Amino acid sequence: MQATAGAEQSTVKLRGPFEVGEKGEAPRFALSADMTAEGRTESAGVVYTGESAFATLDGTTYEVPSLLAGQVTAGIEQALAKGGPLVGIDLKRWVPNPTNAGTANVAGTETIKLTGQADVKRVITDINLLAGQLGTMQVPGMSGAPKQIPADAADHVKDLTVSIYTGADDQMLRRLVVDGTVAEGAQSGNALLDLTLTKVGEDQDIEAPAGARPFNELLQQFQTR
Repeated sequence: MQATAGAEQSTVKLRGPFEVGEKGEAPRFALSADMTAEGRTESAGVVYTGESAFATLDGTTYEVPSLLAGQVTAGIEQALAKGGPLVGIDLKRWVPNPTNAGTANVAGTETIKLTGQADVKRVITDINLLAGQLGTMQVPGMSGAPKQIPADAADHVKDLTVSIYTGADDQMLRRLVVDGTVAEGAQSGNALLDLTLTKVGEDQDIEAPAGARPFNELLQQFQTR
């Protein structure tokens, strides 16, 4: 995800395996992120094996206590019981009048590309819905719930386009690109979200990292900041 305002640019790059569990079960994942803003880059990550959880900050990995990991798991499973992340979110509704742009190769898979001008209010509503669901999945003591986008934000978004790439054979999402311009007063900037999914439907290799440090060492870092 990339956002640019004038000469300033900030980016968030998220990558790693993600495997959906059985119905009602929390997914397993090993995700890492690089966040760049004002010329400074920070790295973080999180791993959940289905039994244990780990958090990584600036290259050091910490094991989350079983009690906290259990609370996070319970929060995820509670959200899934209510429909789960992305419940009620239909990407096709983001583009009321899509254009079939033909086929495109996404990470070795042939896809059908649909693109068009987005319904900005629908996009913001769905993002806020997802943010509310993710709010139940935070590690206690680590961070708050994701912020909601103000309802009037749609008035400042111009020329928002969405491109959806689905597998030609299975119609499963392989890539999502959202590109637009945000203008408020005399200031304007570009925003870009580019999500690519690879190895869809395949088993993922998600294991506990070796050499994890005690979690209280991570908490001490937050207390001294």
